[in-house]
Amino acid sequence: MTLAQPRIRFAVLLAASLGIAAAPEVKVDPATITLDPVHSVALFRIQHLEAGLFWGRFKALEGTVKWTMEPTAAPVFDITAKISNADTGSEKLDGNLQGPNFFNAKEFPTITFKSTGATAAGDRHWMVKGDLTLHGVTKPVEVDCVATGIGNGPAGMKVGFECNLTIKRSDFGMKWGVEKPAKALGDEVKLIIALEGDAVGGKPQ
Repeated sequence: MTLAQPRIRFAVLLAASLGIAAAPEVKVDPATITLDPVHSVALFRIQHLEAGLFWGRFKALEGTVKWTMEPTAAPVFDITAKISNADTGSEKLDGNLQGPNFFNAKEFPTITFKSTGATAAGDRHWMVKGDLTLHGVTKPVEVDCVATGIGNGPAGMKVGFECNLTIKRSDFGMKWGVEKPAKALGDEVKLIIALEGDAVGGKPQ
């Protein structure tokens, strides 16, 4: 081995190191995913008279999600449900839910969720923190969210999410059936939120 060979190797390694160090960080702008109300819904479940588990839904969710499409990068959610879109399969019960004993749609016509941060729980899986506003009360919550898929639709790229959380409605001032009449309805409410929207920008991973 000649003296020139170690020098050449050192020069190559140095150049490679400098090249890596000098490489600019690639920044991916997030896509704006506008929710498709036909395919975006929030299901809710509550116990009735300490017996069955009763299901209903809020159909036609509105809002946006901003996401870079990178597997561990956190999406940012801004979601709205209209109380007038509550659907239990019973017009009478829907009317009761919109009344003063429950959601009080006249005074508080919407439910909103705005995310404030997230921790990765896996590829396309996050524990999302945010502010939930319900019945005029805003509380911090943590939501388990996954990206269910990225596909193509007639208008372009489609992105889907599913999010799960459990809340106590009494925390938001909705106490009918918890205190009076006692145990008519459960306090704990499970929510399963399915979102799908049209994405503009971003880069599928």
